[in-house]
Parts: sequence; structure tokens; C-alpha cells
Amino acid sequence: MNGEMELNNVKKINSIFSNRSFMLLFLGKLVSQLGDVIYNMAIGWYILTITKSATQMSFYMAFGTIIYVVMSPFGGVIADRYNRKQLMVWMDIIRGFAVATIGILMFFKIESIWFLYISSFILSICGAIFVPASNSLVPSIVEDEHLTKANSLTSSVNSLSNIFGTIAGGILYAILGIKFIFLLNAVSYILSGISEMFIEYNNQIKINKEEKHFIKDLLDTFRYIKEQKPVFIVMIAATLINFILVPVFAVYLPYIFNQIVKTSALEYSYVGAAESVGFLLGAVIISSIPQRDKINGYLKIGMAVYCLSIFVAYIVANSYLKGYIVSGMLVIIFIVIALMLGIFSSIMNIPFGVFIQRKIPNEFLGRVSAMLNTLSMAAMPLGMLFGGAMADFLPMTELLLGTFIVLTALTMSLFFYKGNRINLSATHVKCDI
Repeated sequence: MNGEMELNNVKKINSIFSNRSFMLLFLGKLVSQLGDVIYNMAIGWYILTITKSATQMSFYMAFGTIIYVVMSPFGGVIADRYNRKQLMVWMDIIRGFAVATIGILMFFKIESIWFLYISSFILSICGAIFVPASNSLVPSIVEDEHLTKANSLTSSVNSLSNIFGTIAGGILYAILGIKFIFLLNAVSYILSGISEMFIEYNNQIKINKEEKHFIKDLLDTFRYIKEQKPVFIVMIAATLINFILVPVFAVYLPYIFNQIVKTSALEYSYVGAAESVGFLLGAVIISSIPQRDKINGYLKIGMAVYCLSIFVAYIVANSYLKGYIVSGMLVIIFIVIALMLGIFSSIMNIPFGVFIQRKIPNEFLGRVSAMLNTLSMAAMPLGMLFGGAMADFLPMTELLLGTFIVLTALTMSLFFYKGNRINLSATHVKCDI
């Protein structure tokens, strides 16, 4: 009884900004993700610089993604079985000490590319547990009427981190090098873990851990998602979109800037920052417009913008190679493209996240969230490897044009498909996992 009263007191807050627990979660994630963005930007540029190979860079990036995708469903089950707040704290502390250890070894001239893979392995496993735990914690500390705003703010964490982190990563990499980046990321994780310790969270999830095994949980979760046809269709679309677009952002763009235009890491970081600014603007837009919970129209508009953006990128890259525009103009246009993609990515993603949090029972939210995340990300490592191999053998303009054609075909199929309408005002979805 006291526990229920405590939880109600935590949740009955007039303003999301007055919710101490949510703000601690928000600030903790902001700090750790800021360190992550600086780290990821520097690592990718570092590998591409020393190897001059898109294949090797994409292989490293695919490695971490594969680990994350494989472990994420298990992370969701863990998030539903154990205290989510404690999981978040421990995952941040483990990541902090792991990255700090590798950074210290590098300062003592004990260097190896295998350190990067070890780091990626640890960060991916911990992230696979942290993400579903943090996502499913939100509805436990935030009232229902504040969920959309809370998710918009949570999405803005990624945007704010990317805005400052990408630019800071370019500057810090140029001035201090990769070793300092490791230590900086370690500090960000530890500070985040300390912040999360003070979150007021009453763990009310009660599951008999002997009743179900992990594999059975995962199979039941997949069957459940498949029964929710609108959710399943959007999830499949997200998987295909990731496969098509991941090579563009993870391989093609850095390759264009590093090997073709030969800009600095700082100039490349402006593009990543622009995408994050766009995502932040999109979060503001989606939290303020009416009927923001209906995602069908947003999905179609967003896909159309994606297609147009990739086609413009193809025109710009082709114009640069033929000498029609200078490198400065190319950078500016790519910044505008990234801004638009960020805006519409946010407008598409946030309502779907709110739908999942509102319609899935709390005791199943961690595993459903993790399963959706895993299935939508499953094609990413394949996309990275495919894009890396293609970038070393085919002209970049042909790759961009091919991406535009395939993405347009997918968009047209979604436009004519009538079964993917999702309305967040609908009744609670049934749950019999």
C-alpha cells in the first residue's frame, strides 16, 4: 500500500519539468550520450583515416550493431524481470570503467585495433540492456498525459547530444586525439550512472522467474507483435528503411567527405550536427501540433522527404565531381539535406514510440520495446557491410542513384498499402504473452 502511494506521489506532477526523477533520467542520458556521440564520431573517422577503406570502417560499425541486435531481445526480457533503475546504473558504471581501462592502456602506448573491438563489444551488450530499461522506465515515473512531451524531451537528448557532440568530436579529435576521447566517454558514463542513482522508482514488476525461460519469452513476444498487424507492418518498413539508408549515413557520407572532397573531420561534423538540430526541431513540432498521435500520414510524408533528399544528394555529388560546384557549396547543401532528414525522422519516430508505451502493458513493455528495436535494426549491419563493399568498387554517384530508386519503390508500396494505419487513440491492444 505504501509503495503504491509512493509511486502515485512520484507520478502526480503538474509539469514534466517539475518531475525530479524524469529530469535526472533526462540529464543522465544527455551526459552519457554526449560522450557516446563524441566517441563514435571520432572512432569512425579514425578508422577511415588510418585504413582509407570504407569496407574496414563499415565492418567495425557492423560488428557493434550485430552484437547489439543479437543481445537486445535478451536485454528487453532482463528489463522486464529486474529493477530497471538498477540495471541502468550498473550498465553505465560498467561501460565507464571498461572504456576508461582501454583509454589508460592507450596512454601507456599499449595500443591495438582489437581494443576498439573490445570496447564496441562491451558497449553494445550494455546498451542492449540499458535502452529497453530506460525506455520502459519512462511510463513508470511520468503521468500518461505527459508521455508525449516526455518522449519528445527524451528524443531531444539524442539531438542535443549529436548537435554538440559531433562538432566537439571533430574539434577534440583534431586537438587531443583518440586516447582522450576514450577517457572523456568513460567520465560521461560514470556521471550518468551517478545521476540515475537518485531516480525515485518503485519497482512493481513481479514475475516468477521460474515460469518462463528467455527463449520462450522471446518467441512469445515475436508472435504477439506479429498479431498486431499495423505495428508489424511499420516495423517491417522500418527494417527495410534502415537497410537502405544506413549505408548513406554510416558509409557514403563520411566516404564522400574523407576520400572524395577531402574535408576535415570538423566540416563533416557539421552535417551530423544539422541532422540532430532537425531531429530536435521535429520533436518540438510533433509535440505541439494537433492529432500528433496518428502516424500514418507522417510516415508517408517522411518517406517522400527521404526520397527527395537522397535524389538531391545524388545531384549535388554528381555536380561536384563534374566541377559545377565547389566543396563549400557541397557542404552547405548536405547540411540542409541532413536538417530536413532529421526533422522528418523525428516526426515519424516519436508518435510510434508513444503508441508502444501507451498500448503495451507495463510488465511486457521492456521486451516488446526491445524486440521492435531489434527487428527494425536487424538489417543495419548488413546495410553497413553492403555499403562499405559497394563504396570501394562503385562510383558514389551510382550508389546514391541506386539508393534513391530502391527507396522510391518502397515508398510507393507504402503509399498504396491500406493496412498500415495506426491510431494512438485506439483502445488498448490485447496482450496474452
